[in-house]
This record gives sequence, C-alpha cells and structure tokens, in this order.
Amino acid sequence: MNDSASANLVLDVPDFLGPAQADFERALAYADGQWVRLDQARVPIRDLGFMRADQTYEVVHAWDGGFFRLDDHLDRFTESCRGFRLDPGLTRTGIAALLAELVRRTGYRYATVWFACTRGVPPLGSRDPGQARNSFHASAAPLVLRADPATMNRGLAARIHPTIRRIPPDSIDPRHKNTHWGDFTRAEFEVRDEGFDLPVLLDRDGFVTEGIGCNVIAKVAGQLVTPDEGCLEGVSAMTMVEIANELGIPARYGRLAARELRDAEEAFVTSTTCGLIPITRVDSRMLSGGRPGPVTARLLAEYYRRKRAGWRMTPIAYE
Repeated sequence: MNDSASANLVLDVPDFLGPAQADFERALAYADGQWVRLDQARVPIRDLGFMRADQTYEVVHAWDGGFFRLDDHLDRFTESCRGFRLDPGLTRTGIAALLAELVRRTGYRYATVWFACTRGVPPLGSRDPGQARNSFHASAAPLVLRADPATMNRGLAARIHPTIRRIPPDSIDPRHKNTHWGDFTRAEFEVRDEGFDLPVLLDRDGFVTEGIGCNVIAKVAGQLVTPDEGCLEGVSAMTMVEIANELGIPARYGRLAARELRDAEEAFVTSTTCGLIPITRVDSRMLSGGRPGPVTARLLAEYYRRKRAGWRMTPIAYE
C-alpha cells in the first residue's frame, strides 16, 4: 500500500457524529442520587470538587449500543479514587449498572458518558477534606467526535511549549485522572495565539508528557513510542499500542524527547472521543509531508473496523 492510499484511509472517519447531528434534548445526568436533564444538573457551590478541583473523573463512550473498553475505564477510575482517597459509594458493578441505565434512559446508541467522584461538601467550619461526604455524578450526551473528517485529513499543528512545564508527578500523580489543567489552559491560549491547534508540554528534563486531554504517540526510527512517565495512562493510547503490535507495527512505552517528536516520521494524539487525531506539524516542521502518515492511517482504519465488529464492547440493554 503506497503512502497516498494509506493517507486516504483517514477519510473513513464517521461523518454522522458531528455537532449538527447531535440531539442534546435527551441528554441526562445522575447528580448525587437524582436523575435529571443534563441542563438541570447541579453541583453544590461548596463542593470541594468545584472549589479546589478535588475530584477524579472518567470519560467512556458508547459505540453502536455498547461501551468501548468499559472495564479499562473502571480500572482507572477505581485506582484514581484510591489515589485521591475518594469513595464514590458504589461498587464497580454498581457503577457499570448505573452508567448502562443512564444511557438506556437517553436511548443514545452513540454517547459520551462522563462520571466523577467529587470530594463533596465539608461540615460547616471544617477545612478537613476527610470529613466531606464524597459524591458520585454522571452524565450521558451525544457522542461528538473531537475532530471532524476535514480536520482528520488535515491533521493538527502541535506546539511544544518552550517554557510552560507539566505539573510534576511528585506534586500531582498524572496516573490519577484529574482536572488540574491550569498549565495546559495557559499554554493553550498562548499556542493558539501563535496559530497552533494543540500545546504539548514537557517535563523538567525536556521529555514529552502529554497534550491537553490526550496522549502523544510518535513514529521514531521505525517504531511507535508513547511516553511512559509524566502523563495519564490513556485507554486510547493503550488501544493503539495494542492494535499496532498485533498488526506487526513495533510500538512501545518509553521516554520521548522533544527533538524526537519534532523529527518524527509521523505522529498523532489519542483520546476517548476521537481514537486518534493525526499531527502533521510540530513547531515549524511538517511531518509526513504535511498529511497523515501511512501508519497513522492504517491504525485509524483498523480501530474503526474493530469497533464496528464489536471488539472490546460491553453491550447496553435498551429493552
């Protein structure tokens, strides 16, 4: 398969999961024990999840009536709750059942399902987080892909921020999914001012950590490399590494230097709401001729082929 044919496979991205097709009228939430319309869901203003970003969360998506890799998301949520000393008040089985009921009530076959455990509201006069009653929240909305077909075919322009560094792991463990994104928000404003789509942050030693809400994977010296330190252990990144190795494409976790990303043969980012999005520019350098690379295109096509075949799906009972 030549490079041009491979790149054209990016056009296989679904075109029916954009904002124009999304019906948010049926979107629902489960807010601390109550089923409510999504636009009516509320979190108490004194909840430390709101006031201090003292929470953890997950995003899983439903694809054609089934959750994709639900067990992996529940594994990470459980570990994140343990790391932050949070108790959602539900068993793992209970969470899975609640999420299925949430999607069933909406009727969505394709949905973005967010769920979180917040620290909750502490007793009046107390600043002890251990005295707060933790709260579980969830919502189901239409699945809107993070990138439309045109963006997928064009790819993203990524900027390795020269000065803003990712919060170090000895301060906030990035393996526990969190909302401490002040560094990314600041970086995103700055790189967008320069005409880029996405900031990529380095650690203090100059190695790539992650992008905003996404993991980074680059093809370096003939093999795919994704960072193994300073970043969230992404389910979508794990998916692409797994698919690549099964297709005979060498893929591994390891350190990824900034210069290696800039000089990569091709690159992409991964996240739940897109699978992957190609990177076609890093700083001033165009990657793979300024279009999605052949390995990127092959992985994307195989990702959707497997999902359409029901791979790693947990069916949702709608009846």
